Amino acid sequence: MVIGLLVFFLIIALIDLPQLLKAKERRKIMFLYFFLFSTAFIISLLQIIDKAPISPSDVIKKIIQTIWMP
Repeated sequence: MVIGLLVFFLIIALIDLPQLLKAKERRKIMFLYFFLFSTAFIISLLQIIDKAPISPSDVIKKIIQTIWMP
């Protein structure tokens, strides 16, 4: 399953790469693209191996608890 995910993301990257190289502001676009692309890959990988990412609500609860309950 992990290998399939890797192949899927590589195919998407190879399809998008020619258009990214033609962009006017290539450095900014490539940085943003690969940041979002790697974030999506990591989240997908965590879900495949049954380690779901932390929910934003859990993070907010922990922050509030540290502030209100010393």
